[in-house]
Amino acid sequence: MVKKRIFCIVAAIVLIGGLAALLYADSRGDAGDRNKQGTAQIRAFIYHHFGKQDKYPSTSVSVKQFRNHLEYFKKHDYTVLPLGKALDRMYSGGDLPEKTAVLTIDDGYRSIWENAVPLLDKYGYKATIFVPAGHVGGDNYLSWEKVAGLQEKGHEIGNHSHSHPYFLNSDSGEIAEAFEADLKKAHALFRRHLGEVPDLYAYPFGEYHPEMFAVLEKYGYRAAAAQKSGVICPGSEKFALPRFPMNFHYAEMESFTEKLRMNALPVAGVKPESPVVSGENPPRLRIRVADSGIDPGGLQCFVSGQKNCTVKRSRQEGALVIQVRSRDKLDSRRTLYTITAPSADGEQWHWYSHLWVVPEIAE
Repeated sequence: MVKKRIFCIVAAIVLIGGLAALLYADSRGDAGDRNKQGTAQIRAFIYHHFGKQDKYPSTSVSVKQFRNHLEYFKKHDYTVLPLGKALDRMYSGGDLPEKTAVLTIDDGYRSIWENAVPLLDKYGYKATIFVPAGHVGGDNYLSWEKVAGLQEKGHEIGNHSHSHPYFLNSDSGEIAEAFEADLKKAHALFRRHLGEVPDLYAYPFGEYHPEMFAVLEKYGYRAAAAQKSGVICPGSEKFALPRFPMNFHYAEMESFTEKLRMNALPVAGVKPESPVVSGENPPRLRIRVADSGIDPGGLQCFVSGQKNCTVKRSRQEGALVIQVRSRDKLDSRRTLYTITAPSADGEQWHWYSHLWVVPEIAE
């Protein structure tokens, strides 16, 4: 399962790392000092393994790297919240500090308890841990006793499916059925071992579909996290929230603080809503952007980190409409289109990523 995740994680991370030099030539000072746009934003990070970089370099950070991240938060007065609490503050219009970060951990590996929890305890931070219920107690995974122990320490437990399948391999119209069946199995285990069902979800492999949104709403979920890079803001699709992936090769401090400097691109509408490529390949993406505060002339687009795309701009009803398309056919299972734009004063960058999935391509 680890190998199957590598492309999704690495593609998103390479994308961010490859654009960092373009977006942040001036990287001096506290990252929070440059985030002054006034809109509530959450910078969420994904981790998997801790201290297992020799075996899992694409999905692990070193203990030193993780310690450095936590130390940076402490030194620069960041508020570190579980995802649910951060979302509560953002959506309610409450007190969400300008420098808010969220730590999420997917898959529930043993190294969380062994190497991450001691540091989280030391710094007093709480994380959101997304658990694939059917894998708990398996080789290399946390036991239900440890998952309950994390909850008792104040960490937030989220659902990461029962069996960690490729839901988008189902035919359109059948995705919701497969997703709901898996969800029910996971719920039974959460109720049995924790006495309750989570209300936050993280998609296996980061793959999602609008059919799944309705199922999550039906069962009372507040939000769901994807694996596309970006910053969470009030306009983000609550059932496809972006997060920045972390691994050994891209978790050094320069790269980490660059991610903290990023801002959300204020996207007001996306077509198509589904990430599934079904029809023309390469697919076309059309987004509406409320462009007050950004410089449309500096807008750029990237396909998996490369400037290999076309951009068309127009205006409709006072909004900027952007259409982007890769110049080449998408030949990987997962691909990101990323659109960036500088702020009007040229001192910040705004970012939006859209995931495409070609289910016919196996990993």
